[in-house]
Amino acid sequence: MFRSAASVLVLLSFLAPAAAQTPPATTAPSAPAKSPAKKQVPKATPDSKRISPADAGACEIGLLSVIANRFGVQQVGFTMFGNEYTPVPVDSWGLDDLIISRVRAAASGKSVRRIAYSPGAWTRAAESGSPMLRRNPERQEFVQQSAASSRCQRYVLVERFQNGFSNTNQSVEGFGIVKWGNPIKRRTFLFALTYVTVYDGQSFEVIKKGAASLDDEPMVSRVLGINPISGPNRELDESAFPAAPAEAAANPKLRDGVRALLTTSLDRTLPRLLQQ
Repeated sequence: MFRSAASVLVLLSFLAPAAAQTPPATTAPSAPAKSPAKKQVPKATPDSKRISPADAGACEIGLLSVIANRFGVQQVGFTMFGNEYTPVPVDSWGLDDLIISRVRAAASGKSVRRIAYSPGAWTRAAESGSPMLRRNPERQEFVQQSAASSRCQRYVLVERFQNGFSNTNQSVEGFGIVKWGNPIKRRTFLFALTYVTVYDGQSFEVIKKGAASLDDEPMVSRVLGINPISGPNRELDESAFPAAPAEAAANPKLRDGVRALLTTSLDRTLPRLLQQ
């Protein structure tokens, strides 16, 4: 029995050191290193962007140029059988660009924005009668609808203008060249007739209006029939009249002549109409 107890004591002496050893603590796998957080770039706000006055909605003058880029080649005879008129497209003449440049020049540094419009809507408005009428609701409605959300302080409508030709039953309109007379005596005139109306940007009532003029035509010349056209025009040599109407569009003398008449007449008329 003593021998059995001694065996047990010997066995316990071997187990005690093993039991005293603490198993190593298991370490949790280390988390992978995080990449540095990306720097958040603040989104641009309207205040932080550089916005031009036009993009921001600032508009002092809105321009509606509805002149229709066509040039009339016309003949007026002493009888109805000598009357002819042929419209020629002249989009390459840049008349709309010229008009906005003259409005900007006359507006004394104010912001000017070209306003888009519906050609069909303008056709209906133009059929309502002469722009010289004291009230023209159709034109007023056209300007108001075209203005939409542009919110300009004023709107300028520049359109073609029509005038009677001498003491005949014929008329001239917009831009063109007219040959007048018979084979024995003929006269040729280049003309650029426009009308300008300024509307209030809130009520859309007419503020000022008038035909563009050169202001250098003696009244007596109209009375005596020396000058058959009331409005910006110049008499040309008969050779300036195109042999075929289609040739007018590519004629630099006709193009430059119309542009000069349009520029001078607008420069003399717009400052008065735009003055507040």
